[in-house]
Amino acid sequence: MDIQNPHDKFFKEVFSNKETATDYFKHFLPVEITRNIDFHTLKQDNNSYIDEELKEYFSDLIYRCRYRGKHPVNLVLLFEHKSYAPEYPHLQLLKYLLKIWETCLKQEKKLVPVVPLIFYHGKDKWEMKPFAEYFKDLDETLTAFIPEIRYLLTDLSRYSDEEIKLSVFESLRTKATLLVMKNAFDEEQLLKIFIDCLELDSLYFTEEKGLPYLEAVLRYLFANVEQLPIEEIQKKIAAISVRGGEIAMTLEEKLIEKGELKGIEKGKLEGKIEGKMETARRMKEERFDIPTISRITGLPQEEIEKL
Repeated sequence: MDIQNPHDKFFKEVFSNKETATDYFKHFLPVEITRNIDFHTLKQDNNSYIDEELKEYFSDLIYRCRYRGKHPVNLVLLFEHKSYAPEYPHLQLLKYLLKIWETCLKQEKKLVPVVPLIFYHGKDKWEMKPFAEYFKDLDETLTAFIPEIRYLLTDLSRYSDEEIKLSVFESLRTKATLLVMKNAFDEEQLLKIFIDCLELDSLYFTEEKGLPYLEAVLRYLFANVEQLPIEEIQKKIAAISVRGGEIAMTLEEKLIEKGELKGIEKGKLEGKIEGKMETARRMKEERFDIPTISRITGLPQEEIEKL
């Protein structure tokens, strides 16, 4: 059984981190907005305004902040999780905005401006055009009655991997996330990108703050790659970080147990354990100490001593 909505889950896990969200906003918001936002006031709003109809198209993350020091504003990340552009995005967006403002009125609060950013990682380019263009052959008089429904768009299909690598992001998490999600539908390239990211900043993945992100990326890989060379990945991670190697191995076992690891049946777990025992035997022959063998293989020291 595959992990449900792995793209959505990964997106929310990554961009719920304030540092990553700030990095993303600073890069993709127009400079006229970023220079007036106090990012120190950025705070996630745990509410969601996605109803049964809208969840077919989007999931949301909302951040509140101050504009020009006094005006509250909502920065909304809308993740398009069907991986193709909806036919009338303005209509879905208008319904979403109305829900936010209706909530303001119900709570007897002032209306708050909303800046929507749509995040899209489908293969085909998103055709972005004004709402008025959906109405054919209108003169200026009638066009004046068509509302402007504006949004900002991050369309990863419009960027090459190299452009993302060279982008000026403050956080490796942001850069790696865009690269991984852009290549989510190309298994071979996705694996290559992951290894590139490991080598791009190996120090980050040895730090405590980097390890949870490493686990999030691994979950995403496990959910999206049918034939994942797990042992090769574990070795590469372990070469950079012993703790990272342990996380990769433990996570694999958990997902197999839950039946969530793509392409691997629960019954194969015994074979994986046998493989660990064989690895431990070889490491003992190479005179590795028992605590090190235990950290790398995840096996208890008592079992290793019996080998």
